[in-house]
Amino acid sequence: MGIVDDNRRRPTEEMMDLACVQPWSRRRVEFGVLLCVASSAAVAQSAAPAAEPTAGAPDPSPYYIGASEAITHDSNVYRIPSGPGDTYSTTSVFGGFDQRISRQRVFGIATVGLNRYYDQSKLDNTSYDLAAGLNWETIGKLSGDVKVGLKQLLAAPAASAGQPIADRNLAKTQTIAAHGRWGGGSLLSLEGGYDWSSLDYSAPEHASSESTWESGSLALFYRPGGALRLGAGVHIDRTRTPKALFDPVAGTYQSNTVHGRNIDLLADYNLSDYFIANARLSFTHQTNSALEGANFSGVTGQIGAKWRPTSRLSFNGYLARDAGFDSAFGSNPNVTLPGGGNGGVTPSTALYENNRITNMLDLGASYSVTAKIDATAGAHYSRATVVVTSSAGAAGTPLPEAIDVMKSAYVGVDYAFLRSWSAACRLGRETRTVSGGVSYAYASNSIGCSTKLVFR
Repeated sequence: MGIVDDNRRRPTEEMMDLACVQPWSRRRVEFGVLLCVASSAAVAQSAAPAAEPTAGAPDPSPYYIGASEAITHDSNVYRIPSGPGDTYSTTSVFGGFDQRISRQRVFGIATVGLNRYYDQSKLDNTSYDLAAGLNWETIGKLSGDVKVGLKQLLAAPAASAGQPIADRNLAKTQTIAAHGRWGGGSLLSLEGGYDWSSLDYSAPEHASSESTWESGSLALFYRPGGALRLGAGVHIDRTRTPKALFDPVAGTYQSNTVHGRNIDLLADYNLSDYFIANARLSFTHQTNSALEGANFSGVTGQIGAKWRPTSRLSFNGYLARDAGFDSAFGSNPNVTLPGGGNGGVTPSTALYENNRITNMLDLGASYSVTAKIDATAGAHYSRATVVVTSSAGAAGTPLPEAIDVMKSAYVGVDYAFLRSWSAACRLGRETRTVSGGVSYAYASNSIGCSTKLVFR
């Protein structure tokens, strides 16, 4: 799970959708669907995704197809210090269906995009986003959902102990999610779920960030009345990184497994479409099989809210503090270390391990200027504590912790010419600084416009 992908994983509204629907089963936001996004940022662009249809939509046909074209200019397409800028196009075709069958609902979406760069042609790639699922319900107050997904997009180089490589790196994510609920709107209800994801990279330099993740959760809720619901539960997650550590002398990799155990206190508040909020407070204990310095015990949690004061204006916010794991490496075969043979020259590797703990804030707003024009704005801030280790052979030497700070903001306008034809433009800025054991920083400005046709 590349740390750039974590910090740049999705726009504010998509994060809020996750936060307000499944707060207790989606704690590790850097996994699962973290790569499903893409805004106008160059290195994290994907095929312009077709939004999943809304259940019960009034459209006469459950099927749709469409095409879109986007042009974006980015001042730093590689997301590296003083990286080059470029303009690229994304040509996409998409389709899907949303069919209700009695109490059940089945849906599927598919998007494929051709991304072409004018100068940095080695970044040319094909991105895709495929998903299918089932929402089910029975007469015995049982309901749930099952969803599978497959995505591929261009990922940004992860910040590491050395200069990231300016090259193409495709990230492929596979996801499976299954959740069940008993009780419906009763005084007591029970919810459980299982999530699994796998992340692979095409560039061999990112092998240390490839991983599989799985999480299981169970929570009991009590509805005291009105719009409030309180709950308590547990969730356990596990992350396997097969090539987490590299021994430069032996030339072999060592795996690392992260176990997370959490006791959760939960609260939901749903006042129709006017105000929706939820909160989770967790007592977290996280251990690493190969990196004791990255173990964590403490309090984590999140708060998410959506507020629609008028029919035209809406706000959303998301605040989180969570533990996580990621790793990347920078190697130098000619570093002089104490006690090294052959004149003191010994191969060494610097491990950049992120993020033992991350604090994150996301804010967004939307305003319907007219029936056809919407204006949006958003901002994102994240601050991660990073563990850095320099190793010679199998021995590791801790270095000062680093602080990884990501900031981004955007403004945009959407215009619906017709029910089937729309256009949008977005202006964004992104900055990143890493200080302490690692020195790394970049900035990027981007502007892009797109148009989309949908046929039902």
